[in-house]
Amino acid sequence: MPGFIVIDDDPVNNKICSIIIQRLYPEIEILSFTDPEVALTHIEHVHQGENAHNTILLLDINMPVLSGWDVLEHFKHLPQKIQSHFRIYILSSSVDVYDKRRAGDNEFVRGYIEKPLTLQRVEELFAEANK
Repeated sequence: MPGFIVIDDDPVNNKICSIIIQRLYPEIEILSFTDPEVALTHIEHVHQGENAHNTILLLDINMPVLSGWDVLEHFKHLPQKIQSHFRIYILSSSVDVYDKRRAGDNEFVRGYIEKPLTLQRVEELFAEANK
């Protein structure tokens, strides 16, 4: 069963995401990070070990210090062993066509979700991850 990681500088959005995911899947592991650098360190250390599991990553675009685009650039340089554990989705309040196109052009991004996250979208993500 995949877990979830939410990377967003807004702790309220992270809490909302956790509540929505847990409503459908109370047993699932959900980690939230407001600091993308801490999230990347976690990913590098935890997801290369023997106990690494598949993870759905919900990534905000507009964050200070490291943007979602910066996180994706860093992710590109991680070992393939780590990359293979992730299904990355942009979760953003941006309705900018350029952001959506850029996300669609990124080899690691599987989709673009406009905030807020919904129960239906979580079910869809989970179904896609379990194919």
